[in-house]
Amino acid sequence: MTFIYPWLFFLFIPLYIFYKTEPQSIDTSKIRQRKLLYLSLSFILIALTRPVISNTINNQKFDAQDYIIAIDASYSMQADDLKPTRYEVAKQNIQELLHKLPKDRFSIFAFTSNAMLISPPTTDTEISMMALDVLNPKFILTKGTSIYELLKTISKTFYDKKNLIIFSDGGEDHNLARLLSMAKKSNIIPYIVATGSQDGAILKNDDFNIKDENNNLVISRINPILKDFALGSGGKYYELDSDSNAVVTDLISDLGSSSQKNEQTNIQVLSFTELFYAPLLLAIFFFFIAVTKIHQLYLLFLPFLFLPNSSHAVLLDFYHLDKANKHYHEKQYLNSAQEFEKITPSVESYYNLGVSYYKAKHYKKAIEVFSKIKSTDSTLKQKLFYNMGNCAVELKKYDRAKIYYSQALALGFDEDSFYNLSLLYKLSLKEKIDVSAMMPKKDSHKSIKDSQQSNTKKDESKSSSSKSNQKAGESSAGSSSAENKKEYQEKLEKSDKINKSQYKIGYKAYELINKGYTNEKHPW
Repeated sequence: MTFIYPWLFFLFIPLYIFYKTEPQSIDTSKIRQRKLLYLSLSFILIALTRPVISNTINNQKFDAQDYIIAIDASYSMQADDLKPTRYEVAKQNIQELLHKLPKDRFSIFAFTSNAMLISPPTTDTEISMMALDVLNPKFILTKGTSIYELLKTISKTFYDKKNLIIFSDGGEDHNLARLLSMAKKSNIIPYIVATGSQDGAILKNDDFNIKDENNNLVISRINPILKDFALGSGGKYYELDSDSNAVVTDLISDLGSSSQKNEQTNIQVLSFTELFYAPLLLAIFFFFIAVTKIHQLYLLFLPFLFLPNSSHAVLLDFYHLDKANKHYHEKQYLNSAQEFEKITPSVESYYNLGVSYYKAKHYKKAIEVFSKIKSTDSTLKQKLFYNMGNCAVELKKYDRAKIYYSQALALGFDEDSFYNLSLLYKLSLKEKIDVSAMMPKKDSHKSIKDSQQSNTKKDESKSSSSKSNQKAGESSAGSSSAENKKEYQEKLEKSDKINKSQYKIGYKAYELINKGYTNEKHPW
């Protein structure tokens, strides 16, 4: 067994210090609880270290081909005989190569007198691009270029046959035999891209020419040993040109004609068996023992033996809610109500159920559902009374509707409830009452879920039939057109002139208000 994060074991030191320095209690039950809590914390730390069992290493087939790219990051690569610099031209060609071989796997090394891996083997082109962009050769302090040190580093990689693509001006290597021996010994096939010109370029530092100890200008040229090394070890040699991508095209062609291209690469994969769940379960167990008396521990888990699986209930709720929403959008309100009935009972589910029954014109059922909702929220209760009043109007139970609207007003002033109640008194039940605008009230209760508000909002509207933005055809004939609205308004104004004194709010609202219902603290 091994631990993926063994450094977490150091956290036992402060845990032990806290345990020892904590004041001791005389109460034996508290001593027992304290020890169990620290034991629980200890097992949590063990779980965080991720104990695992290492399985055997398996060889897996990998369809993409593996290539290693090495870019020279020495100071001589800042020469400007290739515009803008040798390094930038090499970088652009590497990016072009990665884009044209997206299915192959590349490792990227940067080297000077030593080699450094900057991008591990990956088929993700973007990761390789990011590694190239992050590398800034100006921050590299080592001087010189060593192809031999690069070969030594590449020889330690796990590839059987190592296709090495080198972008370099050659540096100071002059021992060809040593390079050929290392390449043959490590099975390295070099594809060398000479980055520079035959004439070379004068090296500069802050726009000043660099001179040697004899006061001669330092000129960097391509090392001629590169060509002999590439051809002598079975590889290819190219000369980079800043104005053409011909090198990348030739390089891809040569890589494609390689015999390895038709073979699959074997990679070794080490898998683990996780064991963290064992100490985690022990930590939970000791925690419950610490905070619960032993004889009560069984009582703690007993109810779960008889309750349905909550995760199943949640999944079913989402399923029925989705079906209810679909039926509602299709104006199949009764089917929508049937789906809402299958959801776990809650304030929001009952509210949507009542709205669906209202839209389905099952007004008695809607009142029955609204009346079952229990809440201490006065705003929600006011909306429920308002909706029940609308249902009573649809059932032509006008006296009952007055009571509901009055109860809504008893919980605070509401313009819609006040208007509807005034309308009932004005008409005195002698003329036809327009109930087209008496729809379920908008639900702004904070406990209603957003996914369910999409239903309730479609059932909400203002109670006043005189609102100019009421949609035609949404309810009964009283508000189906602008002409009907105008005619209805004229009728109200005419009846207002006949006997204005009788259009006063009934005593019921004031009676309820005086009883103190506005500050209710208990569900009704």
